[in-house]
Formats: sequence, C-alpha cells, structure tokens
Amino acid sequence: MIKKTYSFEMNGETVSVYTFTNAMGMEMDVMTGGGRILRLTAPDRKGNFGDVIMGYEKPEDYYTKEHAYYGAFIGRYGNRIGGAKFTLDGQEYVLPANDNGNTLHGGVEGYDMKNMHAEIDGDKLILGYCSVDGEEGFPGTLDMVCTYELTDEGELILTYDAQTSKPTVCNLTNHAYFNIGNDDTILDQILELNCSYITPTDDELIPHGELLAIDGTPFSFKGGVRLGENMFSSEHLIALCGGFDFNYCIDRRTQKKLERFGSVYDPNSGRYMECYTTLPGVQLYTSNKVEGTVGKKTYKNHCALCLETQGYPNSPNCPEYPSTVLRPGKIYHTQTVYKFSVKD
Repeated sequence: MIKKTYSFEMNGETVSVYTFTNAMGMEMDVMTGGGRILRLTAPDRKGNFGDVIMGYEKPEDYYTKEHAYYGAFIGRYGNRIGGAKFTLDGQEYVLPANDNGNTLHGGVEGYDMKNMHAEIDGDKLILGYCSVDGEEGFPGTLDMVCTYELTDEGELILTYDAQTSKPTVCNLTNHAYFNIGNDDTILDQILELNCSYITPTDDELIPHGELLAIDGTPFSFKGGVRLGENMFSSEHLIALCGGFDFNYCIDRRTQKKLERFGSVYDPNSGRYMECYTTLPGVQLYTSNKVEGTVGKKTYKNHCALCLETQGYPNSPNCPEYPSTVLRPGKIYHTQTVYKFSVKD
C-alpha cells in the first residue's frame, strides 16, 4: 500500500512524502524532492524492525543542512566524468566541475536537487522529471521516470526509464546508504560481490579505460568478506579513500537481464540483503568521510555502505567501457532490486 503522508513547501514548490507498507510489516518513505528514499524498515531475526537507511531526521533537513546524496535519485550521469567534459559525435560538451575539476553525480544541481511529479499506480510510485536540453551542460531533453516498489516478498525494486531528444549520455542510479545492522558501523557485516574486476582510478578517482583483476586482492569480496577486514588496507587506492569508493565490474552472464550480483549479511541482527541489477557495474562506497555528521544519529566513518548500480564512471571518455550513450528513438530501461530477508 502507498499513501501520501506528509507535504511541505520549499522553494515555491510542494514537496511530498509517500509511505509504502508491505505484508511483512516493512515500511518505506520516499520524497518527491530528489526522489529520495528517506526511511526503510526491515525485521531482524527477533522480529524487531529497524531503519536500514542513513540520512537526516526530517524531510526538510535535506534542503537546510549540508548537501548530501543520502537516498537520492542521481542523474543525468551518476558517478564521475573526468575533466568535466566529454565528446559525443564530434561535439564537445563542457559540464560543471563540482568535484576536484571533474563532474560528480550530474553536476551542481543534479536530479538529487529536483522536485519530481508523482503518480501512484497500484503498489508502485512513479516519480518523473523532464531535464531540459543543456541542463548542467548535458545535451538533449531527457524525459525520465523512476518507479519505486516495495513488494510483499521484501524487495525494493527501482526501475528507470528515459528517452532523449538528442544524443546524450545517461547513467541513472540511487544513492541509498544502507546499514542493515543495529551497530554504528558496517565493519562486522559480510559483503559478497560477484565481481572479478574493478575500473582502477587515478588519485582523483577517475578511471581511464583500464580494468584491474582483483581476485586474491584486498579489493575482492567474492564468496563474502567481512567489510572491516580490508577497510584499513595499506593498498594505495584503499588508503587514499580511507575505505572503498570503487566501481566493481559485475561478472554478468547476460547483457541486460536482471542478475544477482551480491549480498550483505549482518551476523548480529540476522538481516540479509540480496542485490540484483540489469547494469554492468556497481559503485561500492563505505561512508569513509562522514565522521560527526548529524542526521538520524551522529554518524561515524564506515557507518553505512552504498551499492550504486551503474554504467562505468567516466565511460563517456572511455570507449573501452560499455557505452552509456542514449540516442533519440531508443529507450533507456534499467532495474535494480534490493531484497531483504533474515538468516538464522
């Protein structure tokens, strides 16, 4: 079931919050402002429900406190584009440089800052936005929607659809910060990622077309690895980030079908989150520099993780990577699922 539960005025617009409930007793709050997932509850092995989403205490806080991507819908291009520019069909496009001379998560005012129109369709909430030609430097008017579902089987399903008026690049994702346990950090949780490669980066976290084999290295989470095991590794890139902030290349069996790529398990609470996507990559970010941030609580470093499904970062400048180009007449369609359950 979905119903509108709260609204407030911000910047001359009405921002609304919708609350989902399912047969398991889970609840989820989604805000039209930035398409943000504000709250998501899941049961532990004792049947106690806890909020597994990091963020601010009140919906208004996302506008009045320090800008953060907590739970937000990210676009037009999730992750980084090196040098804040790219060339498409011989035309160079210059973007806002909002991250050390690069473009991060769509620019200065990406989709995380836009108020979206909402429609309830049965058990689905459809949030839509029209990004005009030239917005944040990107070519083409992009009409897009994100559909949110919370199924009775414990699945959070995110489906993205978009069409463009001109050739453009498109890489949509969600920036939810998950902590499925009851502790203040994720260090004792077990992460599994079915990934044999990452896209290695320079010291500004920009990849340049290479792939790095990671089996047997501190980057690997094959088979399930405790997150704290290599969080403080002396390996250069991990040490540079103070943890993990890398794109993992999913070991896909098909090109575009929905496939399971990993899981997170919290041994203390028993909560278990399985992850599926149609996309080729996933950005693992482990909240490396959030110490002292005041939200629903005062957060510590490594208090949550992000698993942002995506096309590879900087792919508009790296023809070696899977293309994120969208052309007129084609439909951008991707899906990501986070499924919650309990393990004894």
